Order: sequence, then structure tokens, then C-alpha cells
Amino acid sequence: MKTSQIRAQAREKLSGNWGKAALLTFTFLAINFIISYGLQFIILGPLLSFILLFPLTFGLLSSYFRMNDENKVGYFAFLELGLSNSYSYFGKTWSVIFHTFLKLLIPILLVIGCDILLVLVNRAYLTSSVWITNSISNFILTLFTVILFFTAIFYLIMKQFSYKLSLFVLYDNPEISGKEAVEKSAELMKGNIWSLICLNLSFLGWAFVSSLTFGIGLFWLIPYKQISEINFYRNLAGEPSFIKKESF
Repeated sequence: MKTSQIRAQAREKLSGNWGKAALLTFTFLAINFIISYGLQFIILGPLLSFILLFPLTFGLLSSYFRMNDENKVGYFAFLELGLSNSYSYFGKTWSVIFHTFLKLLIPILLVIGCDILLVLVNRAYLTSSVWITNSISNFILTLFTVILFFTAIFYLIMKQFSYKLSLFVLYDNPEISGKEAVEKSAELMKGNIWSLICLNLSFLGWAFVSSLTFGIGLFWLIPYKQISEINFYRNLAGEPSFIKKESF
């Protein structure tokens, strides 16, 4: 399905709910700010704030899912959905983050290694190190290192998008483990990475417009982008066998 069609689906789902989606997003950002600011004054407060961040983010994603599925969603629903014990979402969210990190560890190390190599080559060039004897060698070695560095970054980005749908999978399949959600995301994204990248890039213009409103436009842009990604995911995975009609 084309990017324009996916975005049209999202606008249809948001029809009549733009204000509610914006207020929900504002509430989430406000609560996160209060938690981050309030906890910084206590011992281990920043760590606790970080621990809560991802489950609450999953709660917001779950709220958008319920809005997409035409469920009633309260403005503080992300607190219950993100910290709920009914399916151990708190632990499973962190399990997804952990297994995603493990999958990305090698690409991250490659980027760091290439970055270090690029610094060493530049330093050797600037200090006229004896192991680089002429300008041609300088150029070839620098060019090779730069290509290697950007190739590693490209590889990391591709891998990141492979696991981008992990939390989406977890929402539709609360009985599976975090590791299984990450593996299912990679399976769904085979041959579809570029499509999701294009979908994300299509919001750059709206992001620029939002910046002109001092960030106020983000309250509408964030749910628009997230529900577009939800519809992208559902077009790949199909609708779940049943959709709960619940109010939060």
C-alpha cells in the first residue's frame, strides 16, 4: 500500500478525534515532564524516570491503537496501559527494549569502531604520521574509512527499522514474550523496510511546520504519525483475530 493511502487511512481513523488525540499527547508529554523533573531531586530519581519512560511510551502507543480500533480512550489511559500487570506489559516492554538492543549491538559496535578508525586516520593525516607517506595514500585511506563509516550507519538504520514494529506486535499479541515480538517484527519487515522509511520521511514537512508553531503542532503530528504506522503494521500483519472493545 502506498504511503499516501496509509496516511489517508490514519486521517480517516482520526476523523472527529483530532482534538482528543492532541490532548492525549499533551497529557503524556506533560506527565513525562513532571516525572522527569520531579524525580531528579531524589537519589536514583533519573534512573527511575528512565525505567518508567518506555512502559509509558508503550502505554501511549496502546492508547493510539485503541483509538485506531474505535475504542474509548481516556486522557490518562497510557498510565494504566503502560504499567498494567494484566499481561505484564511493564516487564515485556523492557524485554522488547533489551532484545532489540542485543540485536543492534553488533551494528552499534561497527559504527563506533568505524568512527574511531576515522578519527585515527584524520589524526594521522594532521600529524603527518610516518605510516601515511603521500597524499594519494591519504586520500584513498580517508575515502575508504568514510565509506566504511557511512555503510555502518546505513546498516544500523536498516536494522533499527527491522525491529521498529516490535511494540506493535506486542500490543496485538500480549501473550508472547519480548524476544518473540522482536523476531516477529523482523519477519514482518523483510522487504518492507524502505516502505516504512518512506512513510517516516513523508512527515518531515509536517515536522518543519510544527517547529514553526513552537512545537504546539506536535500534539497533532505525533498521533497522526503513530496511527499511520499502526495502519502500516496492520496492513502487513493483518487485523488481529478479535479487537477488544474496552474503555480506558
